Amino acid sequence: MRTRAGRGLVGLAAGLVAVGLAAFLYPPVAWLVPAVLLAALALSAADLAQLRKHSAAVQAQRTLPPSVARGTPFEVRVRLSNRSAAQLESEVRDVLPAEAQPAYWSARGPLAAAQDTVWRYTVCIPTRGRYTFGPLWVRFIGRFRMLEGQRALACTGSVKVLPESALPQGSLAAQLGLDPRPLARLAHARLRGEGMEFESLSEFREGDDPRRIDWRSSARLRRLMVRRYQLEHHRDVVILVDCGRLMGASAGTGSKLDRAVDAALRLSRLVLEEGDRCGLGLFDDQVLGLLPPQGGRGAHQVILEALYDVQSRWRETNFSPMFARLQRRQAKRSLIVVLSDLVDAETSEQFRGALAALAKRHVVVFAALQTPLLGEVVRAPVNDALDVARKAVALRLLRQREKALLAVDRSGVHLLDVEPEQLTVPLLNRYIQLRERNLV
Repeated sequence: MRTRAGRGLVGLAAGLVAVGLAAFLYPPVAWLVPAVLLAALALSAADLAQLRKHSAAVQAQRTLPPSVARGTPFEVRVRLSNRSAAQLESEVRDVLPAEAQPAYWSARGPLAAAQDTVWRYTVCIPTRGRYTFGPLWVRFIGRFRMLEGQRALACTGSVKVLPESALPQGSLAAQLGLDPRPLARLAHARLRGEGMEFESLSEFREGDDPRRIDWRSSARLRRLMVRRYQLEHHRDVVILVDCGRLMGASAGTGSKLDRAVDAALRLSRLVLEEGDRCGLGLFDDQVLGLLPPQGGRGAHQVILEALYDVQSRWRETNFSPMFARLQRRQAKRSLIVVLSDLVDAETSEQFRGALAALAKRHVVVFAALQTPLLGEVVRAPVNDALDVARKAVALRLLRQREKALLAVDRSGVHLLDVEPEQLTVPLLNRYIQLRERNLV
């Protein structure tokens, strides 16, 4: 415990200065100076003994919710337990995360002897991630207010700040304000098309497709055998989220990456509810993580744990490492959903080539998130030469982006070009359409 001068000692020092000035003008009162010094020394020693004896008997406990939604206020409870036989005057200050609002909290009050004292305060964190609180600093004030002792109580705690979509309330359609009938129809829809999942071998009958003849089995059994296929019941969906520089741009409430995370979580929930398997990939200029497709009740929680605290590292996006990893690990035909954007010509060319190669094996949906700031610059009035330059740059970037997206659309990739805040509904609708058409 660290100690420092209290308000009483500061006041006594001021009084000592006054006595010194009086003794200078009237020498007979000089005997008061040593008396005041002795009194200050005695009272300070008494405060020091009390602080050392009783402050060590104080324990702290902080209570936090395990997880909260981004930007939602939540309550923090601090409990101080005074196990000593004396009442202590105290001032409490909690160390909050840098992103917390407000950034500072403190309280002042007595700690009753052999009792617990509880303080409550409300805080809000507008950014996703895991945040740590603590330690808790407690300043004890001596009985005579000559000394104050400060002690750090190690009662750290953490809270997960999740995207808004991670804490579902009711059905997915109710969350998004959608008509629930398309989602309900999806579970009972008759899937069109011809299946690709092998079911059995059977003898060739009139009307069977000759291309399905299994020549090896036919030679062994000495009669024509054909392969029978069935519609896939458990499709694989892999959601790839770009964490590069472009996704760190502001998109109203949060960044483009925040909106991509929200959409990815809602899409994964829908995929798992429909009985399909869902995987997740994170990348910027390298692969940050790749979860293979999995199903079941616990799959959404696994995806949430991998996704909720992802942040943009402001690096240039390079899709090639993720493309190579997918080519090795995802051999089965799947639905690949890429949440990203395109701007400059060089990066767009590499990205477009990788998407086109991926589309030869899988069904690829590329969701391009627009940058709202570019639109604001284009629509802003022109007042000087600097505004003209800004608008020219923005128009050039938008023109390059439009050309790149047109080339992506022509390469066999299903394209979505949307505002970040409007991403979720078109993305879910596209998944529903592809599933009903049995294209995966």
